[in-house]
Amino acid sequence: MRYRTMGNFYANYTLRGPSPQMVAAALAGHAAVVTPPENGCVVVFAEEAEQDPEVFVDLAVRLARELDCPVLAVLNHDDDVLAYHLCLGGDLVDGYVSTPGYFDPSAEHSDPEGGDARRLCEAFEAGDVAAVEKILRRSPFGADGYALAVERHADLARTLGISSFAVGAGYAYVSRGELPEGLDEQALIRVT
Repeated sequence: MRYRTMGNFYANYTLRGPSPQMVAAALAGHAAVVTPPENGCVVVFAEEAEQDPEVFVDLAVRLARELDCPVLAVLNHDDDVLAYHLCLGGDLVDGYVSTPGYFDPSAEHSDPEGGDARRLCEAFEAGDVAAVEKILRRSPFGADGYALAVERHADLARTLGISSFAVGAGYAYVSRGELPEGLDEQALIRVT
C-alpha cells in the first residue's frame, strides 16, 4: 500500500534514535505497533492515540522524556488537516496545524499556523530549513495548495529524511494489514 488518495484518518509518532525494542519496552501496557528503523527513525502506531487527542499529546511527551529523543506526533484528519506536535526531552516545543479553524464552520479559510522549520530540522538532523518552511506554509487551498494532508506529510517526511512508514498509516490501518510500502509484517513489534 502506498497511501490512500483521500480520506485518511491516522495518528502516529516518529522517534529518532532509540531501537524498536527500547520503544516497545516504553510502550508496555499500551496497544501499539512499532516499526523497524528506517532513516534512523522508528514509527509507533498506538491505538489510544487515534481515539483520544489528550492521549495523543501525552504519549508523545512521555516517549520523548523516557527515551530522551525527538518525537514527532502527527495527526491526519480526513486528509483535510495535518497537525503535529514536536517533543524534545519531555517538553512539547512546537505545534502545527495546516488548516486552523477547520472544525469551526464560521471560520474563514486561513493559512497554516505554527510550525518551526528550523527546530524540526535540528531535531531530525535535516539541513534544508527553507524547503521545510515552504512545505509548512503552503496553503491547503487554491490551485498550488496541498489538496490532501497526506501529500504534505509525505513531502515533510521526505524533506526531513525521516521514516516514510509514518505517511498514510495509523494503528487501525496497520492492524488490518494495510502496511506502508516497504514495511514487512514480520519486522513489526506488536505491544499489548
